[in-house]
Amino acid sequence: MSVSVSSRERTVLFARTVTRWIIIVAATLIGYWSTWQQLASEIARGTGGGYVLLVPPFAVLAAEGVTRRRGGELPIHDRQTDCIVGGIVVAMALGMKALLVPRYGTSYQLMHLDVLSAWVFVLGGCVLLFGLRTASRYWPVWAMLLLTSPLVYRAVLVQIGGTKFAAGILTLLLAAGAITVAVGRTRRRAVLGFGATVALGFVPLGYLTATYPDARIGVFQLVPAGAAALVVGAGFYLQRHRGVAPRTVPPNPVRAGEVARTAPVLGVVAAVLAAVPLPDQKLTPVSPGPPPAAVARQVTPPGWYQLEGLDYSWPRRYFGSTAVLHRQMLRALEPRSEWDRLERPRTVAVQTLQVRRASVFELYPVETNYHLGGARVSPKIRVQLGHGVEADFFTVVDDELLLTWSLMSFVWERGPVQAQRVSLLTVDNHELDAPFPQPSPNMASNARSLLSVFLRGNTSVEDSASEYKDLEMLIDVGRELVEAQWRAS
Repeated sequence: MSVSVSSRERTVLFARTVTRWIIIVAATLIGYWSTWQQLASEIARGTGGGYVLLVPPFAVLAAEGVTRRRGGELPIHDRQTDCIVGGIVVAMALGMKALLVPRYGTSYQLMHLDVLSAWVFVLGGCVLLFGLRTASRYWPVWAMLLLTSPLVYRAVLVQIGGTKFAAGILTLLLAAGAITVAVGRTRRRAVLGFGATVALGFVPLGYLTATYPDARIGVFQLVPAGAAALVVGAGFYLQRHRGVAPRTVPPNPVRAGEVARTAPVLGVVAAVLAAVPLPDQKLTPVSPGPPPAAVARQVTPPGWYQLEGLDYSWPRRYFGSTAVLHRQMLRALEPRSEWDRLERPRTVAVQTLQVRRASVFELYPVETNYHLGGARVSPKIRVQLGHGVEADFFTVVDDELLLTWSLMSFVWERGPVQAQRVSLLTVDNHELDAPFPQPSPNMASNARSLLSVFLRGNTSVEDSASEYKDLEMLIDVGRELVEAQWRAS
């Protein structure tokens, strides 16, 4: 049952709780300062990570509700268990940032394992400073933090459409979940809280969709969910308490002296975390391009003719509702012996992925747009194509299809609201009817590759002895293609 305490004891308990939370928050801010800076930069560029700003407030809201329902706790405490479990959890957080994050450098913005590491670090700090039994009382809050990691969020977002409206709905459901935990003293209150949050959030979300469709995705994520959670949470609180109500909770079993001995450990770990750099994402640089194009395709350069063209619809789920992907199959008018010893005319697939902002390309590198479950990818080579355009070249050895293919990709901006990622692809089979790999992301295949990297390291998916086939050919074709676009403009 709840333990009654005097006003002075309540003040002391509140001060000690705030002090411990200051230690945890300060250690998290310091240890992951580079992560927070990176997230701020991504949000400013409109890559869709804005929902992370709402996760801590939602967690605080849910934790406040759990705190007001605490009671019936026995004064059982084992400090050794606290230190063992808390130490393991903090070590897991350190290992995730120092070991796992660098393994997924090219998919860093997509996965953001450092954000998940930060939530694990907070959990470990709470176990160390508040005790395992106290921290375990808030398991719904920890579950919410872990399930809102960027990788899970983006995977679900792709499945429900990937649009700004879908991002708003997903963040609104996150807000509804936090309200459910906060007000769920009874099942009826939980259902009412969830329903009221969703219903209220749909009003500003629908208004934004109809009135400001070109607003950044962060606006769709933050405004409806934040407003709905604030209004519904305040309404439920005032309906029950009619004003500010003091909390009466069991005193924390971890004494101040034990906290004083444990806090320096968090400080040391935070310093080590701060010294761990963020990974090199190896992003393709954004180059200045020619004037905007009327269609999402490239002008065929001299010496080539187009066999066929094909449009794909799947990019809208990954890159936004305005994304367009068009593939042009080009064939050389005349064979060249340096490209094929049998002097067969070579075929090149030219793919143009057009979006409004180049920053969205950072989330999904070009190699993630293909089925690479059983393939090995070579290290990238940076090449120059003229007019200030820089491209990345790599080869893929697909052991399942028994096929090797080469890809060169560059990104340029053709005006303030038009960005294109242009990819040139060839295969080692030079027959005229040779099959080409199709751009089609496969979540199961990508998950298998991620698991292979987790278990065996990057060497399991890397072709370290690549021959870099068709490098010179694609450089020549790439320069001709770039020159043709400038001339056509």
